[in-house]
Amino acid sequence: MTRRFALTWPLSEIHGWGLVGVHTALYLESQGMRPLLLDAPMMDSLRLENRAALQVLEDEHRRYMEVAAPYADTVVVIPDADILHALGNGFVAGEPSRRFRGHRNIGVIAFEDTNFDAEALARARAFDRIVVHSSYNRDLLLEQGFTEVGLAFQGVDPTEMRPLPPSGRFGDRFVVFSGGKLEYRKGQDIVLMAFRAFQQRHPEALLVTAWQSPWPEVAFTIADSQLTGIPPNIGPDGRLQVVEWAARYGLPAGSVIDLGLVGRGDIAAIMADCHAAVFPNRCEGATNLVAMEAMGCGVPVVLSANTGHLDLIGPAGEPRCWPLTKQTQLFHKSGRKGWKESSVNELVAHLEAIHADREEAKRRADRALAFIRGERTWTHFAKSFVEACGA
Repeated sequence: MTRRFALTWPLSEIHGWGLVGVHTALYLESQGMRPLLLDAPMMDSLRLENRAALQVLEDEHRRYMEVAAPYADTVVVIPDADILHALGNGFVAGEPSRRFRGHRNIGVIAFEDTNFDAEALARARAFDRIVVHSSYNRDLLLEQGFTEVGLAFQGVDPTEMRPLPPSGRFGDRFVVFSGGKLEYRKGQDIVLMAFRAFQQRHPEALLVTAWQSPWPEVAFTIADSQLTGIPPNIGPDGRLQVVEWAARYGLPAGSVIDLGLVGRGDIAAIMADCHAAVFPNRCEGATNLVAMEAMGCGVPVVLSANTGHLDLIGPAGEPRCWPLTKQTQLFHKSGRKGWKESSVNELVAHLEAIHADREEAKRRADRALAFIRGERTWTHFAKSFVEACGA
């Protein structure tokens, strides 16, 4: 009997999990291996062509949920499916995983919390296999004695994330991009301090931020920072007051732009007007989708040399980015094995290097672009992901 894959998380083009689902579903559909959706897809968030290709999955999801509705209080076993269960930190699964079990049950996770207590490990070992998205996560699981571990690197869509001509919207300013939801783990406090020093030397510099997210409260974790212990306020509109937060720490008026929530269709055009993108993240359980999108758009990128970023940085002999190699291990809280602090001064130095030598910046950016297009597309991911799940 041929088994199909079933997914327990919603397809969307809003966040990483949703994109993993969309591109996995597109690949499976293209291979004649139609997946079953066990959570409602967010079809309105999909591009028209993807919505058209996957509409049949939403229709089947509705029919399946109608059939399963009378059994809401029991576990429904689907013997002809291998179920892919989306897991959060601590290997905690969502509601669809409580309701449905398959012939094989495969956990899918990108984790940053390394506090593996007995309960977390028991949850993890309940799965036949676990698939992760970074060497960092894989190695941590191997250290815990797991043997059924698969690895598939996430990617970008080169038809969506590609170099575009600059629009000139920022004039002749030197534009530094920083993206990812604002939180201690992402290191926006390091960005702020480094850009403050850089902007004092280069008053024309502009920091363009895409730090907003549907979960603004995670910004309160920035209180752990030794650099900017006070987190930004959340305004009446539910958005982080990014510009005001930057001003609190000495950034002059007009030197920081808050892009708000950025739609996927706008990312490439924004990147086209940026001279550098910086990611001094303290930890990445996967390989940082926003960083890969910047690389896929041909922007020179600065990356912290830790955790999931190590799968992006590449060989020193032919650098494709500016690695932040001065890394300090963070020990002040448990559950952060591998987390590291980047040097503000080294980030400033890398910005100076990009500013001073645009030809070298383009050489590295071109190498990064070739790497992304050759090895880190969503199509490449989906094929390796399905293989890692044991298809």
